[in-house]
Amino acid sequence: MSSQGGISTVQSSHGAGNQSVSKQGDWDLPPIKDIVSDLSGSSSLLPAQSSESFELEEQQAMFHALRDIIEKAQEVDEGGNNFDLKELHASLEEADATTKRGRRDADSLQSVVGTLNKLWNSKSEYLVQATEIIANGSRDPSWRVPFGQSGILKFFLDVISLKDGVDTSLLLQSLRVIGNSCADTDENRDIVVKGNYTLAIIRYFLDPELVFIAIPVIYNICMDYEPAHAQIATNRTAYILLKLIKDGEIEDNEALLNFSYDLIELASEQAEGIEKSPDGTILLLMELALDETLQFSHFSSLVTSLAAYLEKERFQAVCVSNDMVEGVLDVLRRSFSIEVDQSSAEDVKAIAQLRLKINQALSEVSASPLFSQHYPLDSSLSQTLKSWVVADEDQLQICACVMLGNLARSDEVCQVMVRDLKIHEELIFVLNGESRGAVLHSSLGFLKNLAIAGDNRIILGEAGIIPAVSRLWAYESVPQVQFSAASIARQVIISSIDNISHLLAPLSIDPDSPANQRTYLSLLLSLFEKSDSTPIKTEIGRTVASICRTVSPKARDEDEQANALLGKLFTLHEGLALPLGAMITQTQWPVVRSEGWFALALMATHKLGCAAVVDCLHKTEVTELLKTTLGAEPSSQETTEETDKSQENKDRDNAFILVKELLKNEAGTLPLGYRDMLEDLVKVHTAQLRAIAGA
Repeated sequence: MSSQGGISTVQSSHGAGNQSVSKQGDWDLPPIKDIVSDLSGSSSLLPAQSSESFELEEQQAMFHALRDIIEKAQEVDEGGNNFDLKELHASLEEADATTKRGRRDADSLQSVVGTLNKLWNSKSEYLVQATEIIANGSRDPSWRVPFGQSGILKFFLDVISLKDGVDTSLLLQSLRVIGNSCADTDENRDIVVKGNYTLAIIRYFLDPELVFIAIPVIYNICMDYEPAHAQIATNRTAYILLKLIKDGEIEDNEALLNFSYDLIELASEQAEGIEKSPDGTILLLMELALDETLQFSHFSSLVTSLAAYLEKERFQAVCVSNDMVEGVLDVLRRSFSIEVDQSSAEDVKAIAQLRLKINQALSEVSASPLFSQHYPLDSSLSQTLKSWVVADEDQLQICACVMLGNLARSDEVCQVMVRDLKIHEELIFVLNGESRGAVLHSSLGFLKNLAIAGDNRIILGEAGIIPAVSRLWAYESVPQVQFSAASIARQVIISSIDNISHLLAPLSIDPDSPANQRTYLSLLLSLFEKSDSTPIKTEIGRTVASICRTVSPKARDEDEQANALLGKLFTLHEGLALPLGAMITQTQWPVVRSEGWFALALMATHKLGCAAVVDCLHKTEVTELLKTTLGAEPSSQETTEETDKSQENKDRDNAFILVKELLKNEAGTLPLGYRDMLEDLVKVHTAQLRAIAGA
């Protein structure tokens, strides 16, 4: 953003602000005067005005001398008194575009400082006129640095730092000098910030005759100058401006509103300033954002600021404990009705970013431990979110899934959501529709939470979760969706024969259809073959392992359903054991590797499973790992890496069982020479175990 230049006189159109404490519910909104009085800034270093006086002729001479210094270099702007606030931006651009006449000499201005001090000390009526001349001169960029170096800027900073006894006209012209001198001039801004003079200027936000000049002055000081951002934030500028706008003190001036909303957003980017803001700041941000007459640029500043406040735990707690989360939901909903220039790519992108910011803020708020206490499942907010699960707007759906998912932190809540509220049915409806990837991802995340508790897995299976997620295993454009969809399949079949039956169900009930010989697990194995993602491959492997872990023990107990499932598992699924090989060969998760060895050993206990195991040994690097695992010395000593050694020993035991079961059940499936290699491994490992036992 460019700075605001060419500040001239402006006229106030409002009376004094309401200074009484306003409240809404349990919110205290402190008066601005109380906020300002709690802050401390620089004191004026101007000497007290003396009783010494100069003859009128002498005052005139001093004034004329000061005027001549300025006018010799530059003609005074005669239109200053009627300057329109809307022209502030344009005036600076025009000034910068003109040919520069070179920097003024700061030394030549020393006499001006002396003259100003004399006029001040004598309470001269010419001081206001002299200040106006300097203010007009400061509109020329070439004067700005010399004004700072000579001490002229400091003089007027000290003038406005005096709290009492200064004529309003002098204050107005002094503010003009400061604002113009700081436009795009970091040297002068540094003078202001080092002395914390921004607070003195902010105090004039309370003055109905000066607020219309004080706000543009702060704007000039802040634009593209980071140190000033931090200072105005610490001086609680965001709250002060929000309160002024809410109280209607500057609502009739569009240019001033533009400056104010920009400053609110700047101040809200500073963490320290946010921490110092009153609790009611977020109420003001929400209420203003919901104003039906608000233009998009102002809405953008308010929402960006609100999201910044809600990143902080303090304001998350304030929002929840004061039952204001509904207000944030309303802001998100408002983002879909506010007028946006659809022909502007920048505006379209901006509104999308704002919705993401609000959703992120709501995600953080709903993750607060206080959230579930204030918003139980039977609250109106929860009912609103439930209706949003199948809303027409993506970001409303995502919001609902994330926030309700954050509520689903206990088995009891998850069971109520599924058993009583039947939220899973709406989520499965979303999965079966044409939703975009982000919505699918959030819906899947919510379902994963729900699938953990109690009997929810069974209910989800009966509701058709397997067919619903199976179509997403081919969702190649968003790998996160593929992963979550595969993960849910694993989640719902854990210890569930019924859901394993759903996973092994034919894709078509028509016996003449080729799909009758393919199952949903076949689709998952197809994803394994196509995917380059280790997490996806591993999740599919864990699904196969879970099937073996659940069905094999029941089959050994002559369970008819389990034996039938094992038959389908081994006869209909080529490459069934390859995902287990991926679990073993990955190096990121040792526990997953052990799970793979165990599942492969379970598979080898069945004659039909041995063929799948042999296929895995041929097509993967598992054979080499098998040799390494069984050929290494077993550890019998405790070390600093005791957990790692325990894991290695577990892997070795499972690999040993795998080889023994394979030798017992392979029924001629092993190629020539392969059986001899496995028998040698058994002998070596057995000898090692005996050596340890005899030690």
